[in-house]
Amino acid sequence: MIKFETITTITGAFVSALTIFTFFQGRITTTERRTTILEEKDKQFDKEIAEIKKRLDNHDRQNEALIRLTTEITNLSEKVEKIDNKLEELS
Repeated sequence: MIKFETITTITGAFVSALTIFTFFQGRITTTERRTTILEEKDKQFDKEIAEIKKRLDNHDRQNEALIRLTTEITNLSEKVEKIDNKLEELS
């Protein structure tokens, strides 16, 4: 028959192992939760970065269009001045 001391030793070892297992399982659960939160934040940051890049690209296109319009207006102004000067010469 099994001695009382052996049963106590086995029970103590089992309780110790169960305590350690529960402790580490709680830590693993907490770590997984943190990892999930960080992954979601990373996804949100990626979405925000994509939106910001898109806005910057649109802004760059708008700036290019404004530069082209400014150049065209400058050219038209010069042509109008030339026409005005020719008209004054003819008068």
